[in-house]
Amino acid sequence: MNRYLFPYILPIILLFSASSDGFAQIFAPDASRKVPTEYTSGTSRIDTIYVFCSSDDAGDPRTGTLMARPPSGITDAIFTWSKYNDSSHTYDPPFLAERGDESRAVDLSSGGYKVQITKDAAFDESYYAWLFVDTPYVASKFQNITCDYVALNGFIGTSEFNYYDPDDNSTINLNNGTKFEWTSDPDSDIPYPTLELNPVTYRPPYEDTWYYLTVTDSMACSDKASLFYESIVAKAEFEPDPDIGEAPLEVSFSNSSENAVEFKWRFGDDSTSILELPEPHTYYIPGDYYVILEVRSEAGCIEQTDSVKITVEPSELDVPNVFTPNGDGYNDYFIVSSKSLRTLHMKIMSRDGRKIYDFKGEGDKLHEWQGWDGKVGGSRDASPGIYYYIIEATGWDDVEYKSKIYRGVLHLFRDKQ
Repeated sequence: MNRYLFPYILPIILLFSASSDGFAQIFAPDASRKVPTEYTSGTSRIDTIYVFCSSDDAGDPRTGTLMARPPSGITDAIFTWSKYNDSSHTYDPPFLAERGDESRAVDLSSGGYKVQITKDAAFDESYYAWLFVDTPYVASKFQNITCDYVALNGFIGTSEFNYYDPDDNSTINLNNGTKFEWTSDPDSDIPYPTLELNPVTYRPPYEDTWYYLTVTDSMACSDKASLFYESIVAKAEFEPDPDIGEAPLEVSFSNSSENAVEFKWRFGDDSTSILELPEPHTYYIPGDYYVILEVRSEAGCIEQTDSVKITVEPSELDVPNVFTPNGDGYNDYFIVSSKSLRTLHMKIMSRDGRKIYDFKGEGDKLHEWQGWDGKVGGSRDASPGIYYYIIEATGWDDVEYKSKIYRGVLHLFRDKQ
């Protein structure tokens, strides 16, 4: 068996057809391929090389079978089979002789064969064929397994087959090259799978993976080798919810990492966690934060995510100058539009300087505040007209609005009854 890689040269291959052997006296209906001889001495004789792949679908070794029958009209003939001797360049003594209308020689190894068919003194002819049990070779192994890559090694080759010219016994080589392909299940990155016999994968797969190396030769015979890779790397992956909002912004994290046994979260604000699933994290100061999750596999391989941006919106304060507390569900409350405020103190004053509404809040109280409903003392409707507001507010980014005091005019309208 030749285990070296030969250039892939595709010879002229004739597919077997039952009709093509309708008048042949030696044939092989079970052959995988048949190839005509190319004798070099100039003889007009052309024989057939019958190719048998070395294993069947079950992977069992195979030999070859040749059959012979006499020309039409001749029955009950004698068949005498002999094998070509490569050393003496003659045919050895017969290994099979039988009588009948057809003869079958089984369990044949590679080589040349002659069948002599006789019928009393009326018919005596010999027929020739070559039989090639094709044995492509493939093997594979891991050259290296690291946290960064998996290196595969392949070894392929195919059988050489020589036959001999009947006139001068010169040796003729049947061109038989190889091609190969790496595959995997599940699919993984294998660079140049039909060009690189010893590929280094771009990154180790996160899943347990079967690698397969298949070799196919010029005779369309093939063999396959397999390697099982048990993943040693961890995959770091997470999602924040939400990734933008006003302060204080509480963010939850979902962890979808694979094969990880240790975790380290960096939240972008000098705080960390080693929990697989950390508690919701609160960002108080407006700005951009970049979260990174680093994981470690049981084999010690470390991987981290790209940074994921969390945006805490800067503080804003926008005060309307009109509201209509008439119970129609639209603009019924005087409330400032704000983002990321830490504290708010608002007073509503009448034109004569009387305080008719006062709110001061922070935290939950500020978030739950609905605004001034246009009532005095919580029960009596304030009269339509002009009012003044005084607002003191501080953002989580320590911005104090309008030099600590924000003053303005408010117009209150009501529908006429």
